[in-house]
Order: sequence, then C-alpha cells, then structure tokens
Amino acid sequence: MSYDAIVQELLEATGASRVTLRLDTPGQVYPVVAEALAPGVGSIREATEIDLRTARTFQFLDREHRLLVQRDCLTDEPVAPPELIELYGVRAQMLAPLVRDGRLIGIVSVHHAGTPRDWTEAEIAALNGAVERIQGLL
Repeated sequence: MSYDAIVQELLEATGASRVTLRLDTPGQVYPVVAEALAPGVGSIREATEIDLRTARTFQFLDREHRLLVQRDCLTDEPVAPPELIELYGVRAQMLAPLVRDGRLIGIVSVHHAGTPRDWTEAEIAALNGAVERIQGLL
C-alpha cells in the first residue's frame, strides 16, 4: 500500500477535511509527501507560511513522541500555528508522530476545518492503524 492510499483511507475513515503525511527530508523541513483532501478543501502540500520547527504542536511531537488530539485549535494546548487556523481553516486536529531510533522522522496530520470536533475512539484507532502501516513502509 502506498502513502497516498493510506492517507486517502484515513481521510475516509475519519471524515476529516485533510490528511497529510510529512517526512523529515534532507534540506527541507518535513515536507508534505502525501495528502488527501475532502471536496473543496485546499492543499497545504506547497505551503511555506508555517514554520514547523517553531510551532508548539511540532515541538510537542518532537519532545513527547505521542499522539496529540485537539478538539479546538483555538483553545487547546499546545497552541496550533495561527497560520494553520487563519489560512487553512483548521479548527480541530489529530497529530501522530512517526519515530525511529528515538527521533521524530515524520508526522501524520488529520485536520477538521470550520468547527471544533470531538474525535471518536474509532477515528483515533484509524489514525494509529495508518501510522503502523506507514511505519511498515519506511
């Protein structure tokens, strides 16, 4: 199964607005290597407005190496990058780290636009399953 197929499957399983896979790449800061979008949702594949390394959500993943589930990106800690909310309409998200040898090597992001959202156990399980499949391809 390809990265694109995995993120598309995760988009469908969660009913999210956008799912992305970012991988640590020499000379780049975790570029989007796979993305699945709901109808009418814009891509962030080429977005450069967000400095991932200074984002508190990225720092959380890099430090904690565990899932981050945010019901409301406007109020939940750690604070999401304002550009993610203002430019891309993200209001709720789940972020899962990909870790190898104790180092963050990638991130799977599940974005919901427009409103806060309570993520279900089934949606969290779908994200964890996607992470396992991606880890198997790395």
